[in-house]
Amino acid sequence: MPVFAISDLHLGDCGPRDNFAYGERVRDFTAFLDMVEDNHGRLVICGDLFELWQSNMSKVLTARPALLARLANMDAVYVLGNHDADLNYFMEDGWLKPAFFRTMCGAHYERVGGRTFYFLHGHQVDPYCSGDTPGIGRITAIYSGLAEDRNGGPMLDKYRTVEDRVVGPLEKLASLWGRLRGKPERFTAINRALLEARPEGTTIVCGHTHKPGRVGDRLYNCGTWAERVNSFVMICDHGDVGVYDWVDRRAVHNWTELPA
Repeated sequence: MPVFAISDLHLGDCGPRDNFAYGERVRDFTAFLDMVEDNHGRLVICGDLFELWQSNMSKVLTARPALLARLANMDAVYVLGNHDADLNYFMEDGWLKPAFFRTMCGAHYERVGGRTFYFLHGHQVDPYCSGDTPGIGRITAIYSGLAEDRNGGPMLDKYRTVEDRVVGPLEKLASLWGRLRGKPERFTAINRALLEARPEGTTIVCGHTHKPGRVGDRLYNCGTWAERVNSFVMICDHGDVGVYDWVDRRAVHNWTELPA
């Protein structure tokens, strides 16, 4: 039974801020789930399944009941990220009634083919997004949502998101500030920090940066389903791992080596 890992769907309320509602993404994701089931695979969601920083929580959680029911029937494991971290407070008390939320967790370990995999979102080592209180990450997400409202949708065109236009300059500024202090570029720093915090003997599978790829055989990033290219990680039952883009309803190898 292969394991398929995805991250960063950012499911919204089906309104103008909802990246997942844009274009043919729902159709593409349905085809991806069909492929997972056809291969008798297990599914792990590595955080930011929901977009709770830009939209009303109750509207988001009730917008797609059929999808949540299907994920529950697949016994999908749901690891929380920073954009859905608010659900952490509902983890133990049973307030969230849909069966899907029974697998909700902060991190997930699984042994496949003699290897131990550590599934997490990755925001835990990102100083802009690690806290529960509104920080720079949450504030920029709010600004992005307002810009998406004005744009009438989350995409500027086929290749660019509104969020890129809003957050991109801030990312560059943060990276420049880091370099001036002798620190690596932000995403490099996140990958490096994840590797340094990696539990001994484990392979990390994460998301958060929306950058699919790998760092050797130690870290694999699932990418996102909220931008131009949808990506995922597949772990074969003998432990081999690959990163793939989902293009025209088929898996295409993504050989990107991430900086660390």
